[in-house]
Amino acid sequence: MTTTKSRLPVSPALPAIDASELRWAATEVATLIRQASPDSVVATVLQQTLRELNSLKPSADATVVGPFRLKAA
Repeated sequence: MTTTKSRLPVSPALPAIDASELRWAATEVATLIRQASPDSVVATVLQQTLRELNSLKPSADATVVGPFRLKAA
């Protein structure tokens, strides 16, 4: 009986996040939030989008491990 080891697929390189594009996107979303009605669904979605963009900003005390960013405890 012959067994073959299955190979794990090679994951593509993770795309780098351009800090200047990230700042630009965050600025644009913040501008849209200021223009939206504070109690609207649109403002809520934009605020969540801004939080997600801000979470992508690299921090000095974080280490990137694969697709995850780990902060020192």
